[in-house]
Formats: sequence, C-alpha cells, structure tokens
Amino acid sequence: MEPRAAARLSAVRNHLAIQPCSQHAIHNDRPTGPADLARERARASFDVDEMTEVVYRGKDKVKALKLAYQMIQRDPDLRMTDGHGYDLTRAQDREQTMRQIARLVQLKKTLKHNDPMLVQALFQAMSSYSASFSMRVYVHEMLFRMAINLFGTAAQQDRWMGDLEDWRIIGCFAMTELGHSSNLRGLETTSTFDRATDEFVLHSPTLTSSKWWIGMAGETATHTVAICQTIIDGQNHGINWFIVPLRDPVTGKLLPGVTCGDIGHKAARQGLDNGWIQFTQHRIPRENMLMKWCTLSPQGHFTPSPNPVLAYATLIPERIALVRGSFVSLTHALTIAVRYGAVRRQGNHDEQILDYQTHYTSLLPGVALAYMLNTVDQLLMETWNEVAGFAHTDADTFVRAIPDQHSVAAGFKGVLAWHTTEVLEACRRACGGHAYSSYNAIAGLIGDFGVATTGGGDNVVLLQQTARYLMTAVRWAREGTALVGSVSYLNDYAKILGSNSNKTTLQDLRDLLEFEFVIDTLTWVCVKKAIELSTILESEGKANADKVWNDHQTELIRLAEVHSWRYFLILNERGIERQREHKPEVYRMEKKMAQLIGTFLLKRHMDLLLEEGFFNGQQAKMVRDLFLKQCKDLRPDAVPLVDAWMIPDYILKAPIGKYDGDIYPAYFRMVNASQLEGSYDAPRYWHKYVKPLVDPQDKDKRC
Repeated sequence: MEPRAAARLSAVRNHLAIQPCSQHAIHNDRPTGPADLARERARASFDVDEMTEVVYRGKDKVKALKLAYQMIQRDPDLRMTDGHGYDLTRAQDREQTMRQIARLVQLKKTLKHNDPMLVQALFQAMSSYSASFSMRVYVHEMLFRMAINLFGTAAQQDRWMGDLEDWRIIGCFAMTELGHSSNLRGLETTSTFDRATDEFVLHSPTLTSSKWWIGMAGETATHTVAICQTIIDGQNHGINWFIVPLRDPVTGKLLPGVTCGDIGHKAARQGLDNGWIQFTQHRIPRENMLMKWCTLSPQGHFTPSPNPVLAYATLIPERIALVRGSFVSLTHALTIAVRYGAVRRQGNHDEQILDYQTHYTSLLPGVALAYMLNTVDQLLMETWNEVAGFAHTDADTFVRAIPDQHSVAAGFKGVLAWHTTEVLEACRRACGGHAYSSYNAIAGLIGDFGVATTGGGDNVVLLQQTARYLMTAVRWAREGTALVGSVSYLNDYAKILGSNSNKTTLQDLRDLLEFEFVIDTLTWVCVKKAIELSTILESEGKANADKVWNDHQTELIRLAEVHSWRYFLILNERGIERQREHKPEVYRMEKKMAQLIGTFLLKRHMDLLLEEGFFNGQQAKMVRDLFLKQCKDLRPDAVPLVDAWMIPDYILKAPIGKYDGDIYPAYFRMVNASQLEGSYDAPRYWHKYVKPLVDPQDKDKRC
C-alpha cells in the first residue's frame, strides 16, 4: 500500500475510534457546574464588588438596584406570571406589560419625594427584566417627553409636563410612515392651518402616509407628538411637531378623525403595542404646534426655526440610548454564554468549553465591549444633557452643537447596533442547541434587539449621514475653518498625510498596547479615506453628485464606521481615566479590556491598512497574534467579569446561565413546567392524522 493511502486510512481509523470518557462525563449525576463556577470566581484578579460599583455609578446606586430587584421579585404585579414569558399570548403579554407599568407608576408617586434613587433603580431593573416594558416606558418617558422638552415653549411645557410625569396622559411618537422612515423630508402627513378657527387640520392623504410602527399607538396612547408637513395659506413650510390627542382618556375610544390599528405579531417585543395611525381631517388647536423654535400667530404669520436640522434634534437622544440598550442586551447574553461555557464540559479530557480558543475568542471581546459601552454611555449622556440644557439657556450654542451631536449619535447607532447583533449571535452559537430554546433567553434577546438595526433610522442611512458630515468637515478644514468635537483631528489633515506618515512605525507588540498608537493608526486611515473620497466627490461637481456618491457608497459607509469606532475608543479612554487613582484595580482591568478592543478594531480593519500600505503582512500577523494572546489573558477573569453585572437569575430567565452553575435540573424543570395540557397523552390530532399512517384499516398493507 502506498504511504499516502496508508496515512489516510490511519487518520480515518483514529477519527472513528471511540475515545474513553473522563470520570466527569461518566458520572453526570454529580454535576460539576457549581464547583467549576466556584473555582472560576476564586481566581478573579480584581474586586468584583468594586467593579459593580463602577458599572452602576456608586455604592448607593448598587444598594438601590439590589433593593429594586428584590421588590420586583416579591411584587405580584411587577413579577412576570408563572411559567415563561415566551408561552404568553400576545394579548396576555400586552396586559402583563401594562400591569407592570401601572404598578411602577403607582410606586413612583409614592416614592419619588422620599427615595428618587430607588425610583430610578426600579425603572432600570424593570427595563432589564422586560424589553416590552422598557420600550413602552421609553416611548413615553423619553421620546414623547423629549419632543415637548426640546420643541415646546415654556408655556407648552407647563401645560403638558405635569400630566406626562404622572401618566395622566400616555404619549407616543408618530414619526415614521408606511412609505417613509429615514427620509423625513418625504413624509406625507399634512397639518394645514385653518385661520378661521385658529386650528390645524391633520390629514393622512394616502395609504403610505399612515404613521407606522408607532409604539403604544396600537392600544394605549392617549396622545402623540406627530411630525407633519406644515401647510399655511397653501404654502408648505416643511416639517414641524404637533401634540395630537388620539383617544378619550376615560373610555379609551379613538377620537373623531383618528384611526389607529395594531401592527400585529412581530419578531419580538409582543408586549409592546406597535400600531399605525391615520388622520382624517383631525382638528387640533393652533397652540398644539410645538413653538420653541418656530412660531405661528393667529393671523397666520409663520416664523421658521433658525436651522432646519433642529427638527431632527429629538432623534439624537434616541440614538444615543442605543448605547445603553446594547449594554443591557449584551450583559444578559454574555452572562448566559460565559457561565454556560464554564459549566459545559466536552472533549477528550472533558474540558470546559470556555477553555477552547475558538470559544473564548468569540465571547471575550464582547465582554470587553460591554464594559466600554457602559463607560461611553455615561459620557455621551453627560454631553447630551449639557447640550440639551442650552436649548433653554443659550439657543445659539445649542444650534451650533447639534450637527456634531447628530453625527456622533448616527455613527454610534450604526456601528454599535450592527456589532451588538454579531455578538448576540456569537453568544447563541456558543451555547449550541440549548440557546435555540426560547427558555434560555438568548433567542429572545436577538429578537428584541433586532429592531435596533433599522428602528430609529436604518444603519446604512445613518452612517451615510455621518459620512456626509465628514465630507463637509473636510471642506471646512481645507478652507481653514477650525473644527471641534468628533472631527477635530481633520484640522491636521495635511500633517497627518505628510510624506513620512504613510507607513506605520510598528516594530514591537508593546506598541499595539499603547492607546495613542491605536488612535494614530485609525486617525491615519480616516484622514486618508476622507481626503480621497472628498476629492473624488468635489471633482465631479454637483450635477453628478448623487451618482458619484452611490458609486462610492460602501467606501463612505466604511469611513463612517472607522471614524465612529475611533471616537468610541477616545471617549472610553476619557471615561476609564476617572478610575485610575481611586480604583486602580478596576482601572487596570478596564484598561486591559480597552486594549483588547483596540487590537480587535485594528484586526477588523486590517484590509484597509494593508490596502493602503500602512501595514505589511508581518505587522498584520503581529496584530492577530496579540489579539489571541489578549483573549487568552482575559479568560481567567471571564466569569468574575460577567458576575460584576449583578443580574439575578430571574431577570436572566435562562436556566443554562444560573449563578450557581447547577444548570441541567433547572433547565429540565423549566421545560417540563411548560408542557401543554395533555402533553403526556396522545395529541388531539393523533387519530385524525397519525393513526391512519401507523395503523391503516387495510391490514394487508402493513409493513
């Protein structure tokens, strides 16, 4: 026999040979999970409690959150019904979600003066517990409130905010339409001023003008803020915001001129009543047009806002909120996947599957990213709250700040929503077939988060908005205008692209661990691509602008991605610096995770670095090797890192992610409790469909 053939036969023989199992695998009646997780926790290189305090912004807030979790678990109106949420019908899920909201609003009224921190913790904990609850409350407390806060006059805020605060009215946010979403200028709903009655008349002229996907419009909202084309004396003055009553607050019936319906069954979040709205000559008072930035007198004199972009301002905090939403979804999925990986054993030596390189490299960058999301979220919200405050105190500063805020929010929403979906899917795969079960939560998390890539603006559209801002910023930089904010690095574009700056100086792995090196590398890529694309677009002129943009669309989106990730790293670095002196252990761990994500991003965009000749093949290999080493170095802290998120088992709703590691009995109990009535008997359809197959009347035809 030829040597090659003999070698192939030997390989096949070895592959088919039955390998002896270890003692762990044989004695499955003695679970190793609890001991495995205890061992994982014992080797933590940092203080888990101290990390939890940093994640949730201090000891007092951690204490409040723990109490909130306990209150929810003990309160029959907040706690989910027995069994699993995925077994509820849509109607049951809707009722349960509204019951939880009603109870929490009641608690809010009782506690808000005595313990506002606990009120905040309760809403935070409930939002982690239920995505449907989270979105219903978010629509009212964030979108509806923010529109009135940003666009309403002081008198309008005085009129509406008290009822909004106490939920005496329930608001929704009517922006997207059946035929229009990200293209707000193309919206069709009209609001026509009737001078004779001092009213606006709202109308949906076509089927495609139906307001669509509007959270809480399906069943519960009494009011909405609607964005409409504003028609005065036959002239269209563009889009503006209006407060519009929808339902009688006593009877719940729709008002004359308003038709609302339910969107129906969705991929997830069945407890949220997404709906559609059509207006048929629906009249509202002139004073219901939000008039902080634009005004309309009873005589019909219209004063437009100082900048059309202001109409989009309320979308900024919505998109920034995606950062927090990504953190919540990832912490749930990663806690489940990491604990399962530490408990599940498989292999010739019955290894923990979390010890396999393919396993920990697929999960640990996600863990690191989740921590960075938490840090960046805090800085983004601090900045936005400051900017939003200018709307009331310094209108000029507010208007100047909006473009950069809009670009950052759009870019972050795009890259983070896409990447979070990737990590969620990695968590599902890391748990094998068990994560395909709804009872282990990850499939539901993927469904719940899926809306983030298109809701609030499609990611492709949003990243193009960031790219357009970058192209404008390049033009300004070339004209000598000083840039600030996320694009300030373009001030130095000529120096960055100098003759000696077209190749990296990377020689040592330690260079890759330096924050400045990673930022300088991403800066070079951004400047190189931004100048290149700007030159192409400008050379073609306005006549061919749309065609040229479309011909380079993927490159422009890629530029926006790299630019957004670069700024994300910068904000995270600023955030973790706050811990350097006061919590050095936490800072060291946060720095370690930031370094991992820095390497991950260089690896992710290595094609651009190689394409432009900035890195060579050997340097690319250095990046890959460092990435693998960093993941391996983080592996011993995997379980302590997810423990620091402090998510109770009942919030996770996943037996395979249980804190104590005794996963299989809990999983079996969950599945067994969900059996349909009569599951252990023959199903009702047995005699109709199964029996004729297995027991035909003609005995002679039996096999």
